[in-house]
Amino acid sequence: MRLITATMLFLSFAIQASCQTDIQPGADKPNASGKQVCEAKGGTYEVAGRARSHVCILPLPDAGKTCETASECVGFCLSDTKQCSAVTPQFGCISHLDRVGRLQTICID
Repeated sequence: MRLITATMLFLSFAIQASCQTDIQPGADKPNASGKQVCEAKGGTYEVAGRARSHVCILPLPDAGKTCETASECVGFCLSDTKQCSAVTPQFGCISHLDRVGRLQTICID
């Protein structure tokens, strides 16, 4: 019984630790040439993701198009709207339809 209790306690701490968001904002420095290249492609250069890194957020050509499977989109086929995602990369947990239309969820930091 003690082993089970200790194991449960350990698992609860491990789960809580994995949910911590103590990463410092702005951990990296902006890159001027990266920003220029990003904007030339029609993107926006911004801080994003759990690591708070500078990334190029690019619009997708089929944003908002109706979809039933991932193969119909450049990005994700979003399950809640059944539309192709608007930008890449996306961060957070995303519910989407896979290549055969099955519901999947992926979490991207």
